[in-house]
Amino acid sequence: MESAVTDILVTITAFVLFDILISGQFVAGLALDAFGKSVAVGLALGFGIGIPWTYITTKLQNAQHSYMLTIGILFVIFFVEKSLRGTGALAPLIFGLMLGNKQLLSRYMRFKIPEISYDDPTHNQLTFLVRSFFFVFVGLLVTLGRIEFIFFGIVAAILIYLTRIGIVKISLGKSFSLLDKKVTSAMIPRGLAAAVVATIPLTIGIANAEVYPQIVFVIILSSVIITTVALTKAKAHVPADSNNQAKPNIPSDSNNQVPENKKRN
Repeated sequence: MESAVTDILVTITAFVLFDILISGQFVAGLALDAFGKSVAVGLALGFGIGIPWTYITTKLQNAQHSYMLTIGILFVIFFVEKSLRGTGALAPLIFGLMLGNKQLLSRYMRFKIPEISYDDPTHNQLTFLVRSFFFVFVGLLVTLGRIEFIFFGIVAAILIYLTRIGIVKISLGKSFSLLDKKVTSAMIPRGLAAAVVATIPLTIGIANAEVYPQIVFVIILSSVIITTVALTKAKAHVPADSNNQAKPNIPSDSNNQVPENKKRN
């Protein structure tokens, strides 16, 4: 949930900042207004189309290419949100959230749904394609020739990690173990959302747009390395009994002789 929400906030905030860069002036009230409109449009479209489509999909469960029809609706939602000055990210998120929670919605809307299979090869293949395409695309755009970009990206990743540690200390209380806090603090890797947002300036004509993919690439790489190292250190706080679960004391076959009277019984 945190990952999904933060990715959407990253996208919305980035688009607001891009509009400010294009306009050349910053007005706090207008920026907040644009942010609020983006959220309102995304929520309205996501819930307004997602909930009815959740019911419709139960009637199309056995229809051929029903999955592709859902993807078609998803593209429509994206373009409608973009045309209404939204980011194009929040409405698809809410739409997917509705589809992913069919069981819960069916209880409130009182309609029956077939058993849901989460092992969907089509979904897995599309996810792999999208992720691979964007990361390869960003890699093609990156040139590591300027040392200041590398330095800035590494410093930014370190600041993200330090900020994360402070937030974890404030938000996670005594009910959470030290292992929980260490693992949560390590969860800073930037990913697909950052890679996608970094390429947007290239398509909307922002000055020095080629700089953003280079810096963001270093941030993604550095944050993944920091997470890997931090998770490795977190293993030292795993309770000893979690790896050595009590096993039943079952005697071996040679010693497991059953008395004749018990065999008869």
